[in-house]
Amino acid sequence: MTEAPPTPAAGRPTAPHVTWEPVPFTAEGGEGPLAWGQFHMWHPMLRYKAAFATLSLRQVIALPASGPDVPQALAAIRQLVETHQVLRTRFADRAGEPRQTAAAEGTHLVEVCELGADAGAGTLAAFAERRTRKLAAEPFRHSHEWPVRFSLVCRGGQVRAVAVVCSHLTFDGWSADLVGKALRGLFAGARATAPEWQPLDQAAYERSERGLRDDARAMRHFRARLAEVPDTAPLPPHAPASPPIQQWWLTSTALAAASVAVAERTRTSSSAVMLTLAATALAALRGRPTVPLLLITGNRVTERQQRYMAATAQDGLYVHDAGADGTLDDAVRTVYRRSATSYLRASFDPSSLAALTAELDGARAHPLDLTGYFNDARLSRDWQLPPGPGPYARSDRGPAFVRGYDVNDMAFCLVLAQQGPDCQVSLLADTRLLPAPAIPVLLSGLESALCDAATSNLPLSAIPPALGLA
Repeated sequence: MTEAPPTPAAGRPTAPHVTWEPVPFTAEGGEGPLAWGQFHMWHPMLRYKAAFATLSLRQVIALPASGPDVPQALAAIRQLVETHQVLRTRFADRAGEPRQTAAAEGTHLVEVCELGADAGAGTLAAFAERRTRKLAAEPFRHSHEWPVRFSLVCRGGQVRAVAVVCSHLTFDGWSADLVGKALRGLFAGARATAPEWQPLDQAAYERSERGLRDDARAMRHFRARLAEVPDTAPLPPHAPASPPIQQWWLTSTALAAASVAVAERTRTSSSAVMLTLAATALAALRGRPTVPLLLITGNRVTERQQRYMAATAQDGLYVHDAGADGTLDDAVRTVYRRSATSYLRASFDPSSLAALTAELDGARAHPLDLTGYFNDARLSRDWQLPPGPGPYARSDRGPAFVRGYDVNDMAFCLVLAQQGPDCQVSLLADTRLLPAPAIPVLLSGLESALCDAATSNLPLSAIPPALGLA
């Protein structure tokens, strides 16, 4: 239990009182190989080492004043951990093969931070946000640590927020969101219901006859599409900046609304609109009309997959070949049709793709460049636009720098995100492909081009200049 902090002197804020509370659990355990969605992140985790912590998934669960006290919150976390294998699983490399072990018993240590009875709502929210960053800064040690961390932020013994950090090895954005939803329900008095499908079930399915057919089908798609990629020399790289890989984002309701307007006019989706622009930009940067993009795909097609609290996200393959003729609307319709199969063929054994690309590279003069990405991270939802008709004012803040990386598998990645009420687009780029000053220019150009496209069908040839690309 957390003891109340001492009463502060007049006019002096209360220092947070932090303890760690044990949450023992008992449940059904088991061991097996990694599921494909987990294995998808295994090798990036080994390559990035400590930098893999930057990919951890953070969230703050705000609770009302009538929320649970500390013992009730700890009991809810225990229910959640006992119900879902993924929250009590450790990972280890055994004789060159990664394995997962769901513990039958053990203990979670939950951080409890008491801010005092006088802490205001703003103080609680800011502190909870800082705790997520603090908890996410330390890499997960998966061989002897659980892949999720909890911190209870309290006022006068009542839990007012929960900071949750999930490892990206075993959670994707969708499943991390499921953790938050499940906790909200348990804090409100709901009972945990046993899931019908756990990670060990998924791993067993993927090694069954049906799973092997899924893998073979996906590899046929990859082989056919990769055969369309020309074997041409890459352009000379630019001098890298420091850090060499940089990420910027733009918060813009106008961009989001404009993408929806183009989607409605073309009877497609805002995701297809943004994918078209991303592919057009990458083709201009590569200096060739045909470019491959990996589509970060949720693989949540069935209801069972949508309830599955573990990673399923992998990469689909889309090969863009729209050319410079025609209009943006025509290109969006084409991308919408062509990308559909790419999203449906994104569940496979990552070692199968590694073997396929090694085979194809052996027959090419220049290896395949699969460092261009597109990620619609809005969890299968469209933008949350303000009520009422547009037009909306363009961003007056402009693009903002997010972070830099020394190492990353991506040379170009456009990401769509909904952060609370904010519609955001981020661009991660290797400065050897796109010089650092051009990254925010491209983001601002996306906003301007889309706002123009919302009211008129632009020629496709006008898009690269609008993005600041030759």
